[in-house]
Amino acid sequence: MTDNEERAGTVGDAVALIAARRLLRVTTRTEAAAALHDALRDLGGRIVEVRDAGPAALPDDVSLGVGEAVVVVPVNGDDSARELLVEQLPLLLEDARAAAARCDHDLRQEARARTDALTGLADRGETDTRLAAASSGDVVCLLDLDGFKSLNDTHGHPAGDRALRTFGALLRASVRDVDFVGRYGGDEFLVVFAGTPLSIAEQRMQGLVRVWAEKGPGVGVSVGVALVDERGPTRAAAAADRALYRAKWAGGARVDVALEADWPPR
Repeated sequence: MTDNEERAGTVGDAVALIAARRLLRVTTRTEAAAALHDALRDLGGRIVEVRDAGPAALPDDVSLGVGEAVVVVPVNGDDSARELLVEQLPLLLEDARAAAARCDHDLRQEARARTDALTGLADRGETDTRLAAASSGDVVCLLDLDGFKSLNDTHGHPAGDRALRTFGALLRASVRDVDFVGRYGGDEFLVVFAGTPLSIAEQRMQGLVRVWAEKGPGVGVSVGVALVDERGPTRAAAAADRALYRAKWAGGARVDVALEADWPPR
């Protein structure tokens, strides 16, 4: 072995060790891809998109599924630089893929822990957290199914569960990705419309009430709506709750916007 080959091997082993340690600490697939790319650069490589790569590029996609497919190209055209990358890439790529898969699994487990098993929506803990984070200009909506207890008593709990699942799916399909939907408990749900005019949120909820009346299992839904202002999201939720019960006392299957009298005192 020549002195140059010995030095290259030492460098390669050191880079691989640093990358392995870093990959043990990553928490997302994006972080794993960044660790892999940094290691390849330390080995004398350049990360380029496949469409821009020339014949010198190594054939393996090193994107880890993050963004466009990319490959590594030796910065120096000599054989030793390419040989070092060829030698180290398989192990680095294997470690990075394993780290990315672990991150994906951890994220799925974390998401399951915050998800209501029946409806697939955010659970109460996540719902409380998101509500507390709502800011001025967001709209809080509390929804409660009308006659849900009667549905359970008449047709049994499986019918009630089906109604909750169906309503959860309809609710999720009725909002944008930037909005939030969670199960507040029992047959009560919470929606936070992000940065939405109160009138638009009211219209969307009215549309939901109509669709549910047409396609639901014979029970309606009542909704209370309140705009978050300087008084904060907790008071807005309390105001929406009072508006909700006013809607229910008026016969249900309707949307009521919180009045000033619905807001709790400071």
